[in-house]
Amino acid sequence: MDTILDPKIWLILVALVHAIVGIIIPTDWSKDNNKMMAGFTLLTSVTMLYAGFCLDGEEQARLALVIAGPVWVWFVVCCSMGLEFDIGKEPMVMTWKENAPPLILWGLVALTGLLESGWI
Repeated sequence: MDTILDPKIWLILVALVHAIVGIIIPTDWSKDNNKMMAGFTLLTSVTMLYAGFCLDGEEQARLALVIAGPVWVWFVVCCSMGLEFDIGKEPMVMTWKENAPPLILWGLVALTGLLESGWI
């Protein structure tokens, strides 16, 4: 159970999934605006990989929570409002069904961070 609740695992896993599946694959790289947004969004993965590989213990857990908690909240806001994400070739309306995987993954990073942070 300790392995499943280890923020390091979730930081690294979600950083890679976020970068590859969430940004690199779906982005329409022919548009300058998309390149700019994708590049900026990929910085989150860099920060997560830093936290996963260079920190440990409560420091790592707290940074996991600080990174993933707001992202999870933002996904909830976007899905609640039905916002449109148009960085890819086809615009995507943010729905609960289509965004269940990222909500779960980002939620697990935040949850493991919270549980290991020493704040509760």
